[in-house]
Amino acid sequence: MRKVVSIVTLCLFILLTFSGCGILQKLGLQKTDDELHPVSSIVMGEDEAKKLTDRVPVHLYFANDDNTKLMKEIRYIQMSDAKQSTSHLASVIVRELITGSSKEKGFKATIPAGTKLRSPVAIKDGVATIDFSKEFKSKHPGGKDAEKMTIFSIVNSLTELKDIQKVKITIDGKVQKEYMGNYQFDVPFSRSAGLIGKDTAAPAPEAKKATPEAKKATPAPKETEKKPADGKTTSSEEEGGSSDVSGDDIEFLE
Repeated sequence: MRKVVSIVTLCLFILLTFSGCGILQKLGLQKTDDELHPVSSIVMGEDEAKKLTDRVPVHLYFANDDNTKLMKEIRYIQMSDAKQSTSHLASVIVRELITGSSKEKGFKATIPAGTKLRSPVAIKDGVATIDFSKEFKSKHPGGKDAEKMTIFSIVNSLTELKDIQKVKITIDGKVQKEYMGNYQFDVPFSRSAGLIGKDTAAPAPEAKKATPEAKKATPAPKETEKKPADGKTTSSEEEGGSSDVSGDDIEFLE
């Protein structure tokens, strides 16, 4: 039995190394050796090992219990999905976010139940545009922290793909000036490394067996960010900077 599992694992390594280099580059995983083979620390049976030969990992971000950090979950998707366009792969990732986190790890879903992706994710000049159904707003619980987790769980998950640097979100086909009343919503959002927590969930395919990893992300300093006495971050547009929004330099609505 051990011999069979070893052979299957070797086949997976060969498949990812030789035929999947382009796919791994698209997923933004080629430079991180530990994350290329997260299954090495997972105990699995023969049937589960066989399923790995046609799957590749993607990184999804969900909220922790108190909505202060985004927690990474490694999930496995079909190789056939990964081989298609970045737009298709981004759409798969968004649908996985809508599905929510694996229950074993206890991360919180960030996209309201009932939300649908109205059309495939469009990508142009490094900006991915996502169009959600009206439930994305009407069923959101509200609150500044929950709103931030929703926005940047999507942004950080999609910017794991090398062809996406920013994310813009529309609702029911329309650009919204604001989402739930706390953040400017009509500009592209950039990745926020500062919101990422250190724990990682790596469920085995189908079985969703979680394995903790430790990976700490350090946010890049923002030289233009200013915090007045009331503790709020000043809008980058008011300071004459870029209109893009990141979790480290968020624009609050007045």
